[in-house]
Amino acid sequence: MMLTALPLIAGATCSAAGTASIYYATYAVRSQWLGPTVWRGRADTAAVALTFDDGPAMDTERILNVLDGYGVRGTFFMVGQQIERFPQTARRVAGSSHEIGNHSYSHPIYLYRGPRETRRQLELAQQIIADATGLRARFARPPCGVRTPAYFRAARRLGLRTVQWDVTGFDWKRRGAGQIAREVITQARAGSIILLHDGDSEGKRDRRKTVAALPMIIDGLRARGLRIAPLSQLIGEKEEQLAA
Repeated sequence: MMLTALPLIAGATCSAAGTASIYYATYAVRSQWLGPTVWRGRADTAAVALTFDDGPAMDTERILNVLDGYGVRGTFFMVGQQIERFPQTARRVAGSSHEIGNHSYSHPIYLYRGPRETRRQLELAQQIIADATGLRARFARPPCGVRTPAYFRAARRLGLRTVQWDVTGFDWKRRGAGQIAREVITQARAGSIILLHDGDSEGKRDRRKTVAALPMIIDGLRARGLRIAPLSQLIGEKEEQLAA
């Protein structure tokens, strides 16, 4: 009876291992299994980068006010649908010399989309970014960081470099501004790519806590001797943004 059960146990073990491998390859921020992914920048410059996902949105303007007041440049991974709602905000991001990345058209999880839809999401967002700002995005961040082979094929076709993160303030959870700031300040190291949000992909929450946390984050990072640099500089890309 035990001998009969062994193949079933072995099969279940292999299935579990396969599921774990798929999860790691697609969801793990640092995974390189399916394609090249940047999750951290140069550690020899005592610098970090601030990145913002899911906008533009109502609170993007407030975040821009803070960044511009501090003379800090960030990178905004924009959702195409949101650019259609807030085109003037997208133009302000570009006009203030902040960098722009492709965060899909409607924020789907690519693992649950076919190759054609995945490609459409990236291409449409890329075109909307260009139409609104006159710039061509060079970076992409897939929604929730989830990558697939189809995603990488589409990103390569568009010349997009995939950028994840190694530090986050978990500002998509119900957290106060002080909690968000502490998460970032305590985790950040030279070369860190910091993930925050200027919008909400589900349209259910504002980002007032992120706005309130941002001055604390900037002051706290500087107090630790960390300079806030453009993402392109941190990961060794040319800083100039390309015209569409």
